[in-house]
Amino acid sequence: MPRLELDAVCKGYAHPVLDRLSLTVDEGEFFVIVGPSGIGKTTLLRCVAGLERLDGGRVLIGGRDVTRVPPYRRGAAMTFESYALYPHLTVFENIASPLRARGMPAAELRATIEAKTTLLRIEHLLERKPHEISGGQKQRTALARTLVARPLVFLLDEPISHLDAKIRHELRRQFHTLDELRRVATLYVTHDYAEALSLGDRIGVLGHGRLEQIGRPRDIFERPCNLFVAQHLGQPTINTYACALERQDDRVLARLSGAPEIRLPVADAHRVRLEASGLGQATLGVRPQSVRVDGADPRHPLRATVDVYEALGAQGILLGRLGSLPITAITPPEARFEHGTPVTLDIASDELLYFAPDDGRNLVL
Repeated sequence: MPRLELDAVCKGYAHPVLDRLSLTVDEGEFFVIVGPSGIGKTTLLRCVAGLERLDGGRVLIGGRDVTRVPPYRRGAAMTFESYALYPHLTVFENIASPLRARGMPAAELRATIEAKTTLLRIEHLLERKPHEISGGQKQRTALARTLVARPLVFLLDEPISHLDAKIRHELRRQFHTLDELRRVATLYVTHDYAEALSLGDRIGVLGHGRLEQIGRPRDIFERPCNLFVAQHLGQPTINTYACALERQDDRVLARLSGAPEIRLPVADAHRVRLEASGLGQATLGVRPQSVRVDGADPRHPLRATVDVYEALGAQGILLGRLGSLPITAITPPEARFEHGTPVTLDIASDELLYFAPDDGRNLVL
């Protein structure tokens, strides 16, 4: 089986980049690694491809230890974010290079290339050279070259990051159904959380040299294991506030440290776990979609003031002040707000997240 296994992989330069990272990607699985720029995502792919020498650990492809095997014998095909096209070759010849290396018959080679370039909408560019096409077209050429290679493992380094929004959406849809990707293990890296949630059978959030959390996209989004994961899945990013958890009669309230007059009720489902861990200081996480603006019959009304409102077509984003604290909320597309307008906010208490102030772990998991 063409399974990809990473066993305690270590890689560092002036500082550790990958620290005993372990991962298994099964045959036919589309695994997405998401994380901020500079965190080591590309380095991880290069280690799997054999372009970087490991400082420790092992890489296994199809059960075979390829840690010391040269790149061309590993059975991995990689799409680089920087294209890595041969400047003196046409688009056709760039895509054909891995097929010619295998000795594929000319008729089959051309049919294969035409199918993939039609899918990627570059079939009219086959006779052009890289300097004659746009950055997005170069990216699609590099992706086509990877798709035709028929490897044991696909390694995709932000392959659609330079494409326009319409083509990016179309390719995300195609990634779900491409037979080439469903026959082997695919490791895809991106900094775009929407790509990760849309594409991944499973996703892993990379940070601090390791995969902070691995799981199905919806599970990780709704139940992040720590504050780092919560902050890197979601746009706009999660609102965070230092708070004190206090008992009041038969309830537990979260009192915001920067605005002590604001006390948010803790949902019963969270209260049990928070009491078990000991009430005290915490970091409160409020996702923008958990904040309702000027809704009917608010359960816990809070007064806020609008700073900026962005109408984005499918939704709106309100940036405001809750007392002295900034807050971001997502609104319906038909909403309109002016700077300085007072609004009423209602925060869904059962959707709040609570993190330890020292290590950021989720206190209600």
